[in-house]
Amino acid sequence: MSTTEKTASTTKKGNPDFLTPVHPAKRSRLAAVNATRNSPAHAVNIPASPFMKKLGWGTGVSVFLLERSPRPDGTMRSPWAVKKIRSKYQRGGGFVDVEGRMKREAEILQKLDHPNIVEFKALSHAADGTLCLSMENGQQSLMDMIEDRNGKDEGPFPAAQIYEVAMGLASALSYLHNEFKYIHGDLKSANVLIKGDFESIKLCDFGVALKLKDDKEGLANPKDSYIGSQPWNAMEVHMEGEISHKTDMFSFGLVIWEMMSLSAPHLDLLYSGGDDTDGDFDDDETSFDESEYEAALGTRPPLPKENLGPEYQALIELFCACTHEDPSKRPSAKMAVAALESIKL
Repeated sequence: MSTTEKTASTTKKGNPDFLTPVHPAKRSRLAAVNATRNSPAHAVNIPASPFMKKLGWGTGVSVFLLERSPRPDGTMRSPWAVKKIRSKYQRGGGFVDVEGRMKREAEILQKLDHPNIVEFKALSHAADGTLCLSMENGQQSLMDMIEDRNGKDEGPFPAAQIYEVAMGLASALSYLHNEFKYIHGDLKSANVLIKGDFESIKLCDFGVALKLKDDKEGLANPKDSYIGSQPWNAMEVHMEGEISHKTDMFSFGLVIWEMMSLSAPHLDLLYSGGDDTDGDFDDDETSFDESEYEAALGTRPPLPKENLGPEYQALIELFCACTHEDPSKRPSAKMAVAALESIKL
């Protein structure tokens, strides 16, 4: 199964307790790869943006598909996804330190080795001097798939596909929380990449990841701030409470909900009033209202009105457990993996 958790192959510097079993041949091979990645001589030629296919965008960045030239023996190389800083955010422009986030993301990704976490390839500069982060290509985001499915009025994703995503993300989070004591900090469908027919599930975008205390209860650096994305943030984020590994688990539960509801959390509450049954839109009856939306942030959204069959029941229970407002009552990522393994859809 693509979501089967594999053994970590990295260590926390200076702490032998974090060493996990790795075959000696693989360890030496990884050491050689990391040495190459960190070498000043390691360079990647990134063409100008118009010569690459645009895959998407994020805060201060655009993501492009880089088709690489064949190997000397004629075999094809896999394409990379390249995250490139947009012009207005270069050299400290804009309201976000995008370059700092990208460097931080590259630093974190180089430490990680898990089948459900996007693989780091290179950190380099384009010809115009723009900083670029190259990663394996994850094909498409789960958010794009949700929007496409919603547009086609196809209803909730099949329970088996939701299970695959949930297992992949829970495995990635368990590895991240327990092996490295980091939280992702911005888990949502836009940061989940899907290859093929759910053959591969990858967690991406670690630019706002935060280091946890060794017990995973609270941030290692009290000066760090949790950013996230408002609709997916847990109650402790909105109330400026203590951030822990359980903060990621709230967002994890909402990704399960997104695949059932085909919507972002609570966004329906931004529009109130207006009975649209006659098909006419009336500005006097429909208004933009943030009060209900803001009051709902950090709470569990209701299940969709569609009748979800019995095959969804275990996933609904996991969603409800993960979106409890009290972090102490949410399962850990490791517990979520165990629960999903017991389902075996």
